[in-house]
Amino acid sequence: MIRLKAIKTIFLWDWELEFRRSSGWFVSILFSAIVTFMTSTLIRQPSANTWLALLWMILVFTSLQLASRTFSANEGQWLYINQLVNPMELLLGKSLSTSFSTVLVSIFSFSLFYLWIGFPNIPGQEILLAPLIISLSLGSLALSFTLTFTSAIASKIDGSASLMSVLSIPLLLPALLVSLRSSKLALLGEPLHVLYPNWIGEIALCGLPLALGAVLFPYLWRS
Repeated sequence: MIRLKAIKTIFLWDWELEFRRSSGWFVSILFSAIVTFMTSTLIRQPSANTWLALLWMILVFTSLQLASRTFSANEGQWLYINQLVNPMELLLGKSLSTSFSTVLVSIFSFSLFYLWIGFPNIPGQEILLAPLIISLSLGSLALSFTLTFTSAIASKIDGSASLMSVLSIPLLLPALLVSLRSSKLALLGEPLHVLYPNWIGEIALCGLPLALGAVLFPYLWRS
């Protein structure tokens, strides 16, 4: 049985730990600022494809940076945590914490793009801010849930960094493709009824790693 209180405890514990060791946030924000500054200096009025490609490059890096150390703890700490929560509660709490951090940094990255570069020039199209933010946020959630799941599996095996990269590819590509399509349609000013299926797809891709984790994670984590 999954306890909401246990998930909340893991979420708050992980969030407090992440807040204290702010190096991951700093690296992600610094990378975002540098890429945005270079783009604003070298590229004037980028096309929609170029604008989205640069933004999603930052979002993918942010997700990788934050998720890669989600399960970085020593054996003694994990033995203590295992006495307090079950594996699925741990995975849910860690996933929610990483996703929350990823969305915050993603919104910051988007704000830099909006302030320094602005929206790309799309003749005859009105860009609505709210649908674009929703598409980017849901896409960031899908990426972070996927990478947290692969990080959890890789943490139990030596050489976890390379293994995490290999495991992430089959799950990360569908999430990235759906998120790119959703954000591009929002950037082109498509109506909401066109965006809804893509948003549902992003939400479903958030649930897929959790469904796989419910099957695999309890057996792997106790081993």
